[in-house]
Amino acid sequence: MKIISTLIIILSLYSTLAAQWHFSNSLHKTRSGFGTAYKSENGGMENITNVPYEDLACKKCHSSTGLYQNGEPIPPQIYTPICFDCHNFQTTLNVPEDACLSCHQRQLREREIYSGMDVHTNEGMTCLSCHTKEEVHGDENILYASLKDSGAVKAKCTNCHTQLSNNGSHNRHRYKVDCSACHAVSVYSCAGCHFESFITTGKKRFNNEFTDYRLLIKKDGMVKLGAIVTHSYNSKTNYIISSTHSHIIKKNATSCSDCHRGMGQINQAIQEYNDTGFITLTKWDSTNKKVIIPHQVIPIPSDWMQSLKIDHSTYTGDSTIYPSNPDLWEFLKSETDNAHLYYAEPLDSSTLSKLGFTRFPTSVESKKQIPMEFILYQNYPNPFNPGTKIQYAISSTQFVQLKIYDFLGREVTTLVSEEKVAGSYEINFDASQLTSGIYFYRLQAGDFIQTKKMILIK
Repeated sequence: MKIISTLIIILSLYSTLAAQWHFSNSLHKTRSGFGTAYKSENGGMENITNVPYEDLACKKCHSSTGLYQNGEPIPPQIYTPICFDCHNFQTTLNVPEDACLSCHQRQLREREIYSGMDVHTNEGMTCLSCHTKEEVHGDENILYASLKDSGAVKAKCTNCHTQLSNNGSHNRHRYKVDCSACHAVSVYSCAGCHFESFITTGKKRFNNEFTDYRLLIKKDGMVKLGAIVTHSYNSKTNYIISSTHSHIIKKNATSCSDCHRGMGQINQAIQEYNDTGFITLTKWDSTNKKVIIPHQVIPIPSDWMQSLKIDHSTYTGDSTIYPSNPDLWEFLKSETDNAHLYYAEPLDSSTLSKLGFTRFPTSVESKKQIPMEFILYQNYPNPFNPGTKIQYAISSTQFVQLKIYDFLGREVTTLVSEEKVAGSYEINFDASQLTSGIYFYRLQAGDFIQTKKMILIK
């Protein structure tokens, strides 16, 4: 028995040490997700802060407890991610659940808000019941920019649920709609993140929690859940809509009428868009001094930059003092200075039609709206694989050229080279024949010239 026990320990240690060979590539080591979302080349809010990611106060976040798993304090000034963030080798090789939740605060907050509702935790499952060691320790020779990269997260509902029940909902949505879009109770995010506080202290300060809502976006060809986070910085505003995954799952979380207009109840977002061409996504509540979001399913159309109505807030108190004084939050403005879709695409007209949209972004009415200025938008999604969309607007008739260049400045292809009347345009770019790397797209319309960066990750 002693020999067998010794062999088991040796094999466990070997497995753990082998995992470290790839740890330098893992997202737990690089913590690159926030930086990818923040950087200007990806359309992030660096566009409004002009503060490089490398200069931010908190780049490699650590446990909210301030302690390694063995109980020793984490030195924040010289901290770098290591094994002891998750493991206490003095007691066990296994990672306790609270080690995951001390860093993954959003998942912890979901559990607090929706206590007792998740079918998986009710069955005694933990984070590592679904997530693999490859996700935690890293894949061989693969460096992910974000956990939203395809392949970065191995956990899928169908890994366990190999046989779906034969019913109308499953048969109709299979391979088209992600499981969580129907079975998630809600997504969780926050509003009014005060970036002056974050830059100064490395601590987060937000105006309100967004709960009991779900955005619908597309990613990897499927309808999936999305979430929004809004920010302010020195009177400038930003929001990001990203693909997400809720960890609060139940069997009957959604009814058909939650998403589909005309099936028993009215989806207010769809109705508003059909009536006005706009969707109120966030709104300032002056009584409670909070930005709020409708408690409903909100599909994101392709004209999201123009159609989404977003109210922003700011904190007027001392950015170095915590906790926040709720009376010092104020309405900032309804205009957005920077916005981007992050690992997300808007819903196409076919999907919108199935949900009950009767007005579409490609309608004659929307084309009549003349832009007030020349604009080249950040492509979405970005990073991408292999396709992305590029939007631009011109305020007068011009000869337009839109070209793609590689990192060395060599021309790859020409997407547009013709005269265009004033209006807003969207071009699909297929990079399936190109290798991974940084590319540039350049718009020239008369005297207007602008170039933006995009990242292809395969």
